[in-house]
Amino acid sequence: MVLSEARCRELGEFLRVCRARLQPETVNLPRGKRRRTPGLKREEVAMLAGVSTEWYTHLEQARQVRASPETLTAIGEALQLQPREINHLLQLGGYQPNPTPASARLPSLSPQLQRLLDVFPYPAWIYNARRDILGGNAPANLVHGDLAGAQGYERNALYRLYMPTEYRARLVDWERHAKGFVGVLRLQYAELLDDPWTADLIQYLVTHSPEFAGWWNSHHIQPYQDGEKEYDHPELGRLAFEFTVSELHDTHFSHCCLVQFVPKPGTDTAEKLRRLEGRY
Repeated sequence: MVLSEARCRELGEFLRVCRARLQPETVNLPRGKRRRTPGLKREEVAMLAGVSTEWYTHLEQARQVRASPETLTAIGEALQLQPREINHLLQLGGYQPNPTPASARLPSLSPQLQRLLDVFPYPAWIYNARRDILGGNAPANLVHGDLAGAQGYERNALYRLYMPTEYRARLVDWERHAKGFVGVLRLQYAELLDDPWTADLIQYLVTHSPEFAGWWNSHHIQPYQDGEKEYDHPELGRLAFEFTVSELHDTHFSHCCLVQFVPKPGTDTAEKLRRLEGRY
């Protein structure tokens, strides 16, 4: 497959921009004392993607090199691109975008944002516009269910709310929260119509969750924001929280939200959580 010169230039420029915005610490590489390159070096991207430095350099230089969709996807994952950005990369390379990105690796949080979560003493997590949970802290795992080993849809808050998960089983008054959130999702859906990941996830939930399908197909819309949630924890019993949602902007992400839970005043939730402090 021969690409046009314009397509080769656009592909190379896109890779250079994505490489420049990714810092070595984000991918667990040492910065070193004499780094002159903004972002990652070409050899670092090549190493992470499993290709030769010379071949990757030719790709950035808009030369006619043959890149398979699997190789372009590996490069996109090395650059920690969002699924829609990987689809864009595939299209620049002359391929159709991935129609089923359910197993796509989600990008990791920057060390700064992860530290922000880790120092917060109560449950907290960060998700993007699609409600992919990009990171959380230890108290969140203990209260909401551990995300260790979760991949693809399993790391999505919608999946965790509507499918048979620990989170759904522990959430008190699940139906009220779940129906209300469909109304919120419908209000925001217009912004996500062109995102293949979101389309696939919605179809998955419609197929596998009768409750979600009924509420979704009714086009129920409402600006729902309760601010309080309760959970039945298998060890601690009833836990009551107030929560806030704050927008975040980071070097690598936009349109992200930080969700922080604090024990509801007048309850014994804070005391119960202290019993688990040794576990995290």
